[in-house]
Amino acid sequence: MFDPKSKKCINIALDLGVFGDRSFAKGIENLATALPQILAGKPDVIQLNPGGLKIFNKLKLKTNVAIALRLDVTNVYEARDIDYAWDTANIASLDLANDKNVACVVLNLLNLDENSRLQEQCIQNIQLAVAKCKKAAIPLMVEPLVMTAKAGAGSASVGDVNKIASLVRQAVELGADIIKVDATTPMSDFHQVVEIASGVPVLVRGGGQVTPRELIERTRIAIDSGASGVVYGRNVVQHANPAKFIKSIRAIVHQDATVDEAMKILDK
Repeated sequence: MFDPKSKKCINIALDLGVFGDRSFAKGIENLATALPQILAGKPDVIQLNPGGLKIFNKLKLKTNVAIALRLDVTNVYEARDIDYAWDTANIASLDLANDKNVACVVLNLLNLDENSRLQEQCIQNIQLAVAKCKKAAIPLMVEPLVMTAKAGAGSASVGDVNKIASLVRQAVELGADIIKVDATTPMSDFHQVVEIASGVPVLVRGGGQVTPRELIERTRIAIDSGASGVVYGRNVVQHANPAKFIKSIRAIVHQDATVDEAMKILDK
């Protein structure tokens, strides 16, 4: 997953279509068509669901990209008021990680308005998976997300560093090998998240739609704060030229470029 020189990674999330909102699949409506376009940017990792892994294997693409395989599904992203928030994972799907291209598996750890039942479900998923992952020598990426419900519009990320850091530390204590987490507000607080992860690699998540420059600026701050890479989905796959956008992000993550240098790559 991690570049041998920079020790960092760029993960492009293509698992968005499983979350129950059609808008999430924009840019990757036809995954068989989108995959080669994304891979042209040379990400280190792509994040897929079991169905996406099946499509990837059918394409027989000539690539050494690693795959982060999502094992769970949640309804918290659906653009409606949710009566009952849930996150479900079937531990049997961990068998799919035997695929030679799978480098890790992914599970959520969600705090949605202090919904203790939802968080309990996520913790149970992680506890069931962590020992089996260790036995199978498959790293576990945990996605600790602090969220709040928005009337009629699903949920939104909460950038409070104290809440994020608490959830990240819980993920570490549960046995996470990699952390995928939202940006903090302000982003200058992000170093606290890296510090509390106690050496577990931290990847910053893209989250909702922002401008390309804002995402590149966030990337620069994250790397300067000690992050081990990024996991970007909608912001990249819904861009007019995803491959070029990935290359601009690579310039920062792997080549220590400035924001302006990365923007020049994107604007060419």
